[in-house]
Amino acid sequence: MTHPASDREWAARGPRGLALVTGGSGTLGQAICRALFDDGWGLAVGYVSRGRAYAFVESLPDWKGRAVAVPLDLGDRAAVKACARRLLAVNGVIGAVVFNGGVSSVAPFHHSAEAAWRRDVEVSFLGTVLLTEACLPAMLAAGHGRLVAITSEAAKVGDAKHASYSAAKAAQASYLNAVAQRVAGTGVTANSVAPGPIESPLLRGTFATAADADRAVGALLKAIPARRLGASADIAEAVRFFVTSGPSVSGVHLSVGGGITMQE
Repeated sequence: MTHPASDREWAARGPRGLALVTGGSGTLGQAICRALFDDGWGLAVGYVSRGRAYAFVESLPDWKGRAVAVPLDLGDRAAVKACARRLLAVNGVIGAVVFNGGVSSVAPFHHSAEAAWRRDVEVSFLGTVLLTEACLPAMLAAGHGRLVAITSEAAKVGDAKHASYSAAKAAQASYLNAVAQRVAGTGVTANSVAPGPIESPLLRGTFATAADADRAVGALLKAIPARRLGASADIAEAVRFFVTSGPSVSGVHLSVGGGITMQE
């Protein structure tokens, strides 16, 4: 039996057009999707976890015809191109693309395995490049489009314990800046949001025990001037800002980390 929220139709239309959110079924992805859906966007929720994506789409009010779950592994080049082709064939143009997918390998930079480096680069950087190249021509033809990458504060300052992740996210942000220069004056914009530590199961799940997680969070709170971890809603609001802003707001790498990378 075909699942009600499956990709069999690939049509997702809203008053503002169609927005594709990669990693859309995760905690942060869902927050971004809900913010855009509430603003009138049709949604293509890119997923790796199929069941979770279907359940999320069906939790949205009056989702039929406005939201669809689509398979999209940013580390799979063929899958990225196929997803973009299918969405464009059915919907004509993807008005906004939010690059939220990413993986994070925890290892000192000098112990990081080559496979971890390749996976981080393929998902965060090359996936962004391929999807942008697939979606940008239709945006340029329409004279409007929004590209938003979810990078990291670590992309700005590096992170010895997440070296491959921070390097890949820095490359992603730099690429979006290059795109912003290329599309200036066309009605298409490209921006990045750099989250700091976000309170989530993903953050705490990177530690071996709950006690280790509590100690790490305590240390983070001391390093964050705002004295609080971020929330998914903070990032979703930043994305909403970029997709609704005018064409002059482009080439921005916006920190949303409570001041953790603030320079004195």
